[in-house]
Amino acid sequence: MTEERRNRIIAAVTVNVILLIAILAAVIIYQIIEIKIVSRNREEIIDKIKDYQQAIESIENSLDYWQSYEGLLDKAYELGFVFGK
Repeated sequence: MTEERRNRIIAAVTVNVILLIAILAAVIIYQIIEIKIVSRNREEIIDKIKDYQQAIESIENSLDYWQSYEGLLDKAYELGFVFGK
């Protein structure tokens, strides 16, 4: 093998290794960005779930009140119903 051919092979291998490293670095950077985006979306979804759970609890408490005798009596007075004696 001549020295010129050996130098060409070494240069080609070096270029290919550099390209491989550049491509792998780009893929890793893309994956890191994608992971951060997904984790941010996950946190937002968890916050929304907590908000909805609080809203459900509030509505359930309100429903319990309106189904009780006091709630129905308040609503009757609000609508102008007068109880006869």
